[in-house]
Amino acid sequence: MNRRKAPSVLIYSDDATRKEIEEALGRLKAETAPVSSLAAIGERLKERFINVAIIDACSGSPKIPEALNAIKSISPETEIILLVPGGKPVESPSSPNLVYASIEKPVNKNFLYTITSKALEKQSLSKAAVPSGSAQATGNIPGGSPLLSSSVNSLNSAVTITDMSLKIIYVNPAHVRTFGYAPEELMGKKNSVLYPSDDPSGVSGKIYEALLMVGWEGERLALRKDGSAFQAYEKTSVIKDASGKQIGIVGIIDDITSRKRLQQALKESEERYRSFVETARSAIIAVDGDGKIILFNPAAEKIFGHSADEMINSQFSSLFPPEQKDALRLELGKGSGVTALRGTTAELTALNKHGEEFPIDVSFSTCRVDGRPITTAIIFDITERKSLQEQLLQSAKLAAIGELISGVTHEVNNPLAVVIGYSEMLLSESGINTEAKEAVKSIHGEAERAKKVIQNLLSFARKHSPQKEVIQVNDILEKTLGLTDYEMRKNGVKIMRDLDPELPETVGDPNQLQQVFLNIIINAQHAMMDMPDGRRITVRTRVKDKPGVSSAGTSSVIEIAFEDNGPGIPENVAKKIFDPFYTTKPKGKGTGLGLSVSFGIISDHGGTIQVKPNEERGVTFYIEIPA
Repeated sequence: MNRRKAPSVLIYSDDATRKEIEEALGRLKAETAPVSSLAAIGERLKERFINVAIIDACSGSPKIPEALNAIKSISPETEIILLVPGGKPVESPSSPNLVYASIEKPVNKNFLYTITSKALEKQSLSKAAVPSGSAQATGNIPGGSPLLSSSVNSLNSAVTITDMSLKIIYVNPAHVRTFGYAPEELMGKKNSVLYPSDDPSGVSGKIYEALLMVGWEGERLALRKDGSAFQAYEKTSVIKDASGKQIGIVGIIDDITSRKRLQQALKESEERYRSFVETARSAIIAVDGDGKIILFNPAAEKIFGHSADEMINSQFSSLFPPEQKDALRLELGKGSGVTALRGTTAELTALNKHGEEFPIDVSFSTCRVDGRPITTAIIFDITERKSLQEQLLQSAKLAAIGELISGVTHEVNNPLAVVIGYSEMLLSESGINTEAKEAVKSIHGEAERAKKVIQNLLSFARKHSPQKEVIQVNDILEKTLGLTDYEMRKNGVKIMRDLDPELPETVGDPNQLQQVFLNIIINAQHAMMDMPDGRRITVRTRVKDKPGVSSAGTSSVIEIAFEDNGPGIPENVAKKIFDPFYTTKPKGKGTGLGLSVSFGIISDHGGTIQVKPNEERGVTFYIEIPA
């Protein structure tokens, strides 16, 4: 009959303490033996396996840490209980897992008995996990080698080993740090103590069945000793012996709380960035080192007319006319992207989806992402701003020319009055011959024409306040068209009316507005005179809403449009058409003041006037005045 071998305990202490220890362990029926030195413990361990070594650190030996390391290197499974002075520090071993427990002196016999019992119980459980016929375990891991035990003990991940009934038989030092339990608090307990029973991830009840077949890996909630829960990532698998028999389960657990926080912070940061990019009113375009577009936000889609899908991986330079490429200075393939304009704001010309050019302000900045240069362009469509600038420039030109004219016309009027007066006097003379009379008539006629030019100049130069009253624009247009009816019919020009009968009233000077309308109609007629037939002018009125400062956020304006089907106006001419003294008519046929005066009149009425080419041929003059 095999008898169970009594556990063996070595005691290194003074005689008085040794007697107290032997009394405390009497109920264990353990074999106790004193040793006279720390080195003697090592010699005994070489002779036979010792279950527990109780070492009095109050003995005054300065080599306690070295001795503990030596003991564990000889017999890793031997459990060490250290007696330490109460309230006084003692030098700790280099690895805290070398000592099973530390007990303060004077020794509490009951506590010493309990701790020693737990140490022996741990060894018993470890041996039970070693399959019959296998080599005796030589490390802290049941059945593991010293190298395996050292490797697992040095891991930063928590390791739990259970038997097939899920009772814990081993935890490593990282497990202690992660969960907060001392090893002796977990030995022999079910591993369910480490997890909440109501895990919202729903995996707790499934893990054991799944791991028996294929193992398990995933996230779940874990519980610390203090009851706090944390996010854990766990990998579990079955341990099998050489014959394939399942003998245990190993789990590797990582606390991923910080990682989850970082992931959440990254997600929130990405969402903020995405929200900023997608809701920005300016176009934001990112370009890689090869000049290819990798980001095209909704504002860019609106400004350029292209969808993001169309533009991703397209060349950034495709958004600009060919002559702008030198300004962009894209060094493609050199990993530098937009270089000359980086860190600056430039005014460039861009192309929309329909090939139409429009002015933009663009600022460039460059950063590196994963070592690659990324250039970001922030773009504003400044079409409206440029239009306002041109109107201000036009107003400034008119003011400057007006000041110049007001001083010149008076000086010219006086000699003209003399020429006209004497020519009239000569024409009244009866003795003048026919040839001379024709010459004087010519002088008188040209002087009268010069007088009219001077009167036009004075009208342009003098700032007259409009005599405004409540008017109906359609009525003024009808009167103006009535004045030109004969001239239009004589020259084969067909007038088309498209007047909104619901047009609201406005406030303005009817005579000045009639002057503007008449000027535009006559100019259109002159422009079509080289056409053999089919001459047509369409006059339209309507009401439209524009962004404004009213409570509704919009304001109503009356739009008057004069559309002709003439030869049109070249773009370079259209930019100057409202400049004083600029005319496209032959010499002697125009002064270049008609549209300049019209521009000033409409501005005085708080409106705008502009010219745009038609899709097929001809141009349309658009006038907008407040309703």
